[in-house]
Amino acid sequence: MEHNSALYSYTYLPTEDILHFRVNVDKVDKDTASAIYDAAKVENGLPEHSYFIMDAGTVTEISDPAIGILMKAMSIMKKIKGYLVMIMKEDFLQKIMIEHPEMFNYMAVFHNLDDAIAFIQRSKQ
Repeated sequence: MEHNSALYSYTYLPTEDILHFRVNVDKVDKDTASAIYDAAKVENGLPEHSYFIMDAGTVTEISDPAIGILMKAMSIMKKIKGYLVMIMKEDFLQKIMIEHPEMFNYMAVFHNLDDAIAFIQRSKQ
């Protein structure tokens, strides 16, 4: 099952039972973050899944109001061993770590989908 929109898309990976949720914009503002939050909280609109990966690999900028909304969204998304699994590019990761270090108490961040899936597979053992 898949969904594509200008703001986000998701693909269900049945072999791994993972919902791969991608942010499709490079700048996340309050409205984009609200749309992502709304999609996450309407769980019945998403395919059933045991594991969740939020892919922000295209994001290069995020506003402060959007950070708060995404932190709220993280509280309702499925976690693995207490961590939200995310994908981010290295330079954006460094910027966010400096500006909002509190976010990383709850995230396991990887630079690509394969590494994120490998983390989930290891957590099952």
